[in-house]
This record gives sequence, C-alpha cells and structure tokens, in this order.
Amino acid sequence: MNDFETALVSPEKNSLIPEEDNWFGPLVGTWDIEWVDGHGTEHERHVKGEWIFSWILEGMAIQDVFICPSREARKIKTWADAAYGTTVRIYNPRQRTWDIFYGVAGEATRLEARKEGSRIVLTEITGQKMKWVFSELTENTFHWRNMATEDGEHWFLQGEAFATRRP
Repeated sequence: MNDFETALVSPEKNSLIPEEDNWFGPLVGTWDIEWVDGHGTEHERHVKGEWIFSWILEGMAIQDVFICPSREARKIKTWADAAYGTTVRIYNPRQRTWDIFYGVAGEATRLEARKEGSRIVLTEITGQKMKWVFSELTENTFHWRNMATEDGEHWFLQGEAFATRRP
C-alpha cells in the first residue's frame, strides 16, 4: 500500500497550475464539518462529519474524502444515508478550469468548476441540474452548499456544510 500512497499523494501543487487558478489549494488539510439538511422542516438535522483534502497526481489534482457522519460518530450510531465518498479535482490547463469526479456507493457525478467572484461553483455536466458552491473561504473556515434545480432558473438548497479547519 505504501507504493500506491507514495505514487498518488503529492506534497504540494504542481508549478504548472498558475496561482490564480489554485482555487482548491487552500482547502488542503483536514476539516470538521457540520452538515445541515431539511432546512426549516421538522426533519432538519445537523450531523458532524469530516472532510480531508490532499494534493495528488504530481500536484495536478486534489482529492478529498467526505465522511458524514464522522468516523467517530459512526461508532455510536448508523445513518441510512451516510456518505463516505471521494472527489477528484484535476486541473485543466487548456480551459483553466477543474474537471471533477465525485463518487460514493451507488452514485457517480461529473462536474466542472469555475470561479465566480469569490465563489467556486461546480456544475454537474450531464443535466446541469446540480451545483456545489464553495464560498466564504478563509484560512480556517468555509461554507459549502449543494444546490439543485428542476427548470434551470430556480435553485433550491439540498444541504450545506460549515467547515472548520482542524489544528
């Protein structure tokens, strides 16, 4: 397994990625998250999770592991819709965007990331009916939202995560 990890994980960003396109670099590290869904309903819930980001593939990509509920919480209780997934974000130097794949048991999604002001917006490629939005990114916090649409004009919030960097 050491050979695989050594070949996959990179210590830093590849110099071929211009700093102005290094949108995901500040996320590298380990984050505690509070997942919130069912806003304003009797089913609203808040779940503690974790999100871990690392440079991979000679520093040309960032991979994360999204775990919700957290590994610690899973020892106490199980959730039917628990997520233990991964996202791979590969820099596309020709378009100066990021090509993205997300996978979790029973689901695989392709997205493309573009910068919109201070936000990073990931749009699902096939039907363009889903967006993931990173915003309010600081050195130690960020906000992430999962948005969906039926008509392409009116977007609604499916769930969101509030992240705090682990020391």
